[in-house]
Amino acid sequence: MNNKMVKEEKEMEIDLLSLFFFLLDKWKILLLGAVIGAVAAAGITFLQTPMYQSTSTLYVLSKTTSITSVADLQLGSELTSDFAEIATSKPVIDTAIETLKDDENIELTRKQVQDMMSVSNKTDTRMLMITVTSDDAKLSYLLGKALTSAAVDQMAAITQTDKPTIVEHPEIAKEPVSNNLTKHVAMGLLIALVLIGGIYTVMFITNDRIQSEEDVETYLETSVLGVVPIDKELEEASRSEEKDEKNRKKRNKHKSGR
Repeated sequence: MNNKMVKEEKEMEIDLLSLFFFLLDKWKILLLGAVIGAVAAAGITFLQTPMYQSTSTLYVLSKTTSITSVADLQLGSELTSDFAEIATSKPVIDTAIETLKDDENIELTRKQVQDMMSVSNKTDTRMLMITVTSDDAKLSYLLGKALTSAAVDQMAAITQTDKPTIVEHPEIAKEPVSNNLTKHVAMGLLIALVLIGGIYTVMFITNDRIQSEEDVETYLETSVLGVVPIDKELEEASRSEEKDEKNRKKRNKHKSGR
């Protein structure tokens, strides 16, 4: 039993080592695939439409709320989650849509606004960030402004307190959001390597032909009595002679046909 386990472990070690050298022998194809993957990822990234963001920051505690006690701070932390839900609620979105339509003559659907907006909370703070992302810097700013105004009004109405303090108002973005080119290129390179390496690994595993002396000793449990060496130069010369002979026969056949 132990001998069988040792043998299986040995075979596994040999297979992994053989697989490593098999893949190493294909390094040119792996390298070419990695380059193609990276270039493809970079090309797709450059073809993406530039996106612009506009963000506002709200302080959850109102102006009249005391922050001298731990209870007030805990209350502020709990309200942050509630306010995040209020900021994405339908009344806030609908109010923002009406504001844009009346003031800027811009018509948006609720679904469009939901796809463009996001609300997040800075870790360990009572700060709430409302971010709008679109392919139009001005639209991101106008929608962010409308959502911020509608959100603070709705928060004050629901909690029956003062409006949350606006720490940062939305602004028109001067540059598009980073397209994460480096990350995308690295992912394209990695995916290409994994894909090509996986294909070669499957080819290696499914190949059950005996290819070396070690394979004979491992799988057939017998020793190799002799080996017939292959002279590569002689083999190439033989192939060349066969090719020349075929060409001569074709020429002779062509002449006899005339």
